[in-house]
Amino acid sequence: MPHVGHAIEFIQADAYARYFRKKLGKENVLFNVGVDEHGLKVFSTATKEGKSPKTFLDELIPKWLDFCTKFRISYDNFYRTSLEDHHEASKIVWNYLYKKGDIYKKHYEGNYCVGCEAFLLEKDLVDGKCPDHNSLPIKQSEENYFFKLSKYSTKICEYIESNSEFIQPKSKRNELINFVKNIEDISISRNRNTLPWGVEVPHDPEHTMYVWFDALINYIRTIGYGKDEEKFKSYWPGVQLCGPDNLRFQGAIWQGMLAALDLDFTKKILVHGMIFSAGGQKMSKSMGNVIAPLDQYEKYGSDVIRFYMLGVLRTYNDCSYNESDLILAYNSHLANNYGNLLNRLIHLGNIKNIDILDINAVETPFKEHISSVKKEVEALYESFEIYEAVERILNLISYGNQYIHEQEPWKKELKESHVILNNVSYLLITATELLEPIIPDGAAKAIVAIRKKEKQILYPRILDK
Repeated sequence: MPHVGHAIEFIQADAYARYFRKKLGKENVLFNVGVDEHGLKVFSTATKEGKSPKTFLDELIPKWLDFCTKFRISYDNFYRTSLEDHHEASKIVWNYLYKKGDIYKKHYEGNYCVGCEAFLLEKDLVDGKCPDHNSLPIKQSEENYFFKLSKYSTKICEYIESNSEFIQPKSKRNELINFVKNIEDISISRNRNTLPWGVEVPHDPEHTMYVWFDALINYIRTIGYGKDEEKFKSYWPGVQLCGPDNLRFQGAIWQGMLAALDLDFTKKILVHGMIFSAGGQKMSKSMGNVIAPLDQYEKYGSDVIRFYMLGVLRTYNDCSYNESDLILAYNSHLANNYGNLLNRLIHLGNIKNIDILDINAVETPFKEHISSVKKEVEALYESFEIYEAVERILNLISYGNQYIHEQEPWKKELKESHVILNNVSYLLITATELLEPIIPDGAAKAIVAIRKKEKQILYPRILDK
């Protein structure tokens, strides 16, 4: 089921997709989400439940789709790696690399963590266990196929070092470079006796592809690789979002695969921070501190969770998810600041019978100030600094509240009130349009309320129990 780490990743990606669709046109943005459905973890869980992997997944996918619907994830494509189209793409990639000589077979022994779906080195273990899952890895010894990842180490490093914007935040850059410099070839298959659930190796049906190897291919298949080259070339290279625990797969293994396929490296990788419990601990079922996004949705709705994750939790920092902080930020910024300005504008427009959509009444210096702030926010969106973008929008709304308080349009003559309220209307509409990627439901309602001059309690205060 989707956890809080999935939620912040999907919501961040959705906000960027919404912004760029508006700027570039819907046809120029493709937002892909999905699930990795292969691997030992899926197979083991399905087996424990007495189901086939396919039945297990077919029952699980609607829950993911429901999650996307509830949190307003406006994806263009939901990718499933269990579908035949993905199997076909994986085999195309495998055959290309195999014929190129970048895949070979050898005996291998290692510690395999089912939770990570990865082999761990002895130095990665803590008391013999995976530090992330606190579980003993499985000792595996078998003949596997390997990908010559080390062959592309220098090329990947040169790309990272010459493209300072490739990894965001920049603090992850040296971490990735150090990893790539010492990278070894990786196992990319499992014996079918060990793992019967996965993409079959084309020339050797006794082996299935390593889950990460086939899953990463979704980035290029979703935009047409291997079947629609014109579409593929129009979209690639793209931007990827991931958590810090996936950086090595996204930033090293996948880039090596791209180099071997003679394709451009990913344009940019955005690495969000880890989300901890309110007490700062890693979430785990055993500790009883897991925060379920869908439970949060039932309590607060999508806009509130989206606002908290995008405008309160810092985009690239490790953060603690704290409901008290969520409620405080919501009441302060959405219920009081934003909602208050909206209803003050509409109320004053109605009692003075003023057209609050008269763009010609907006004073030029005021309009220029709002436009300059808008450009700042757009630049932040385009540099993928979403927390700072939200912060700047909220400052603009605060400025609007301060402006209307100082100008006191309720005391002024009609002509002067007309100008003041249209200044505020221009500011609020601009701020709302900029907030739409963050709070799509509330932003849409706010625009309608302004146009109809109908007061709307968008965000009633929440009592912190």
